[in-house]
Amino acid sequence: MGSREKALLVRSSVSLPAEKLDVSVFPVENIRNFSIIAHVDHGKSTLADRLLEMTGTITKTEHNKQVLDKLQVERERGITVKAQTASLFYSYEGINYLLNLIDTPGHVDFNYEVSRSLSACQGVILVVDANEGVQAQTVANFYLAFEAQLAIIPVINKIDLKNADPERVEKQIEKLFDLPEDDCIRISAKLGTNVERVLQHVIKKIPPPSAHTSNPLKALVFDSTFDHYRGVIASIALFGGQVQKGDKIVFAHTRKTYEVNEVGILTPDEQPTHKLYAGQVGYLIAGMKEVTEAQIGDTLYSHKEPVEPLPGFKLAKPMVFAGMYPIAQSEYNNLKSAVEKLTLNDSSVTVHRDSSVALGAGWRLGFLGLLHMEVFNQRLEQEYNASVILTAPTVPYKAVLSSAKLIKEYGKEEIIIINPAEFPDKNSVSEYLEPTILGTVITPDVYMGKIITLCQARRAVQKDIIYIDEQRVMLKYLFPLNEVVVDFYDTLKSLSSGYASFDYEDAGYQAADLVKMDFLLNGNTVEELATVVHKDKAYAVGKAVCERLKDAIPRQLFEIAIQAAIGNKIIARETLKAYRKDVLAKCYGGDISRKMKLLKRQAEGKKKMRKIGNVEVPKDAFITVLKRQSDK
Repeated sequence: MGSREKALLVRSSVSLPAEKLDVSVFPVENIRNFSIIAHVDHGKSTLADRLLEMTGTITKTEHNKQVLDKLQVERERGITVKAQTASLFYSYEGINYLLNLIDTPGHVDFNYEVSRSLSACQGVILVVDANEGVQAQTVANFYLAFEAQLAIIPVINKIDLKNADPERVEKQIEKLFDLPEDDCIRISAKLGTNVERVLQHVIKKIPPPSAHTSNPLKALVFDSTFDHYRGVIASIALFGGQVQKGDKIVFAHTRKTYEVNEVGILTPDEQPTHKLYAGQVGYLIAGMKEVTEAQIGDTLYSHKEPVEPLPGFKLAKPMVFAGMYPIAQSEYNNLKSAVEKLTLNDSSVTVHRDSSVALGAGWRLGFLGLLHMEVFNQRLEQEYNASVILTAPTVPYKAVLSSAKLIKEYGKEEIIIINPAEFPDKNSVSEYLEPTILGTVITPDVYMGKIITLCQARRAVQKDIIYIDEQRVMLKYLFPLNEVVVDFYDTLKSLSSGYASFDYEDAGYQAADLVKMDFLLNGNTVEELATVVHKDKAYAVGKAVCERLKDAIPRQLFEIAIQAAIGNKIIARETLKAYRKDVLAKCYGGDISRKMKLLKRQAEGKKKMRKIGNVEVPKDAFITVLKRQSDK
């Protein structure tokens, strides 16, 4: 009898989805909570699809591609953005097991989602591509799991590729992670080769959750989504006790009490059950209207028996800020509700109200990285049909104030600046600080020279260099975040023909020589274009933006001076010439003084017009200037 038939038998003995599932038949020692972690595109969503098929959770068809990637943006880009959960039933050596699989994103910006998912697990499957080998994110994810003291099962995927070299990858895994070569399982998730062994290893190697049904209810909220009809759906991992419909529960963080309407497991679709027991992972609906009510990392307990809350997650720290404005002010309310609903599902976005003279009312949003910002924008367009203007991304700077008046005004000595328009003047500041990151680049050694040059151009300091094997190098650099935030990743990929991978972690703040650069049109400052740059790069950035403005602003009947300024000092200028009528057209020959007189009169008229003329920067000009970053 094949594993799939066994799995289907298990399901029939558990009672099929026609009525509510009874999950009490799975004692804690028969439950395994695990996660699949990997670098982008190493095949973890494909492995998840195979595991779902093998356990009979989904029927085997040609269409099972990225079953757990439900968002349109995930399917288009082929990346996982939100962590998803699925419960699998599997029979091994005559015992029925309940395996809870939590699929995680692999991209650096969604590291936060990974750490959230891992807190609900006891073990992980670390997937590495047999062709590409260990990449930057593989290293980052390994350490996340290692620090959480989880059991790690190394799996080498894509052994069906003709360039696959599993021996080399096994050596890399042993050298970097100290995991013995014999522990690696070689599989092909696409063809299903050896996937059965992965499930058996999950049961053998990963410990069951240490939770008891007899203890009071204690559950961790590790994700939440919003449903228009049923309110907030919270994904929970139970660390003690049990929960069922009608129970009164309290959230430790908000101290609010709710009555449970429905509980169940995800297979990957919602499957209601009578109860959820300690050690299990499932969902819970309790009539919460606002996503903010189900804070991720919060603890649930029964209102009769309060418990000590579980240690919450680290709050996600936004690394990139951008202004977001509706294209037309009449769209403001629609956009407001769309942003609120999206931030419901994505608690790592921070929102502050903001307004600007040219673009009207909007928000200042904080994201974990540039891909995160793009995905957020794409989801707004696809799921809520809202189109927006995003300003140039900036990073959060700090300033240590020296003037007593300002310290009194802000109530503290060190302030965080997320909007360049609020950048304090140099005279009242003792020093500026900029955020830094510790970046890891893994690359074939033939590209090393180019990459080192790129890193140095971005003001990075080399910290370490390790040869993983004969062909691959791991470089560690300390970068200022604002040098990486715009286009570093794209440049790195093009320099290395797509072979280099990049990952970073926060490394605190360091002192820097920063200046605020303003842009002037005929002497009037354009607030929305103000930006903070390092003093050494000011001229290059100023020149580039002035040139782009010259292309974007329509010509007027008078001359426009486009200037970049630091304080009162102009550092770059472009001139947009005026439209001119040919005043000499009607002069056939004649005296030169006549021509001079006409030209002089025209010049005076233009001068007068320039004094009273006002330059309106059209919205699309803003978009062009803000979208295309300076090609440093």
